[in-house]
Amino acid sequence: MTDYQEKLNEARANNRNLFGALGETGKGFNAMHDAAVKDGALDLKTKELEAIAIAIAMRCEGCIVQHAKACLKAGVTRDELVETIGIAVMMGGGPATVYGGKALDCYDQFAQASK
Repeated sequence: MTDYQEKLNEARANNRNLFGALGETGKGFNAMHDAAVKDGALDLKTKELEAIAIAIAMRCEGCIVQHAKACLKAGVTRDELVETIGIAVMMGGGPATVYGGKALDCYDQFAQASK
């Protein structure tokens, strides 16, 4: 069984290391991220669902782990995530089923740990 909290910790540590080394470029990416997820015409919950769908279709496990945690924090329900995974699979094809399964397992682990 994959320990997604461990993977999340690793991804966050790698991001801190990379963005620190990138200097202004890293600060710029973080500023772009913060601006992109602010509530606007779309709320944070919707934006996190979009982000995890793209992460699944792009097959980025590190992004999946980070956005699964963010989805849970933003109040995404399991049913909402499952429907979003369906859209990601439609757009990403067969390989997205593998990463969609990882996303659901990851979300479930984080949800269980938060109880």
